[in-house]
Amino acid sequence: MSKFLTSLMIPLMLSFSGLVKANDVYTFYIVDYPPYIMAPNNDSTIHGIDIEVVKAAFDSQGVDVTFERLPWKRIIKSMQEGRIAGTVSCSKEKARDDYMLFSAPISYASRVVVSKKSLDTGTIRKITDLSRYSVVAVKGWGMQKELINGGVEHQVAPDLDSALKAVRYRNVDVLYMAEYPALYNVKKLKMQSEIKISPLLDEKSLPLYLCISQQYPNSERLKFEMDNGLRTIKANGLYDSIVSEYLQASDR
Repeated sequence: MSKFLTSLMIPLMLSFSGLVKANDVYTFYIVDYPPYIMAPNNDSTIHGIDIEVVKAAFDSQGVDVTFERLPWKRIIKSMQEGRIAGTVSCSKEKARDDYMLFSAPISYASRVVVSKKSLDTGTIRKITDLSRYSVVAVKGWGMQKELINGGVEHQVAPDLDSALKAVRYRNVDVLYMAEYPALYNVKKLKMQSEIKISPLLDEKSLPLYLCISQQYPNSERLKFEMDNGLRTIKANGLYDSIVSEYLQASDR
């Protein structure tokens, strides 16, 4: 590249790199999803594994971010319309490719089945094995959509607590769920003596992402800064420290 072209490109690159930092704060909207996101309505603080990872990644790049609660359906609609920056801890789906950008994975969700301790779950190794049982999932969450795609008949519950209570108190065999939220909520509801959590050994873990609205200003650059920041905090050990802290004390 000639010196003349280089002299033109450098100011352009510097200008582009400053787009994100030109605004004071970028707000990402979330729903309660312990321990990835811990945002109960009666608590003013928002924290959790993925919240801390996203904040640390952006902090390492000099980008200020905040987090606020919003119902999931409103988050999705607002992202489709480009009215908010995005959300945390969402999964990739083909329908979302039209309006979302996905960061590098910020965490992973291992698939499990939650059942009464008396139920034999030893033959459940993959999602299609669930067809032999009565199944519940949380409406609209990624795990429920996997059941739909896998052709597994199931009931839906409005939230995770309701789904766990359906397994504990109603005629439902299993809840299909991610491991960490299941562990956290079983402990919260004090169901450890009646409920067990069994892994689906043949199913891969589900990556979770920072999802950014494509139409939101500087969306491509936000993704770039997030991915750079994620590499930074993994290299300096901060990522592992955050995850370890929450797994050792997920009810902090």
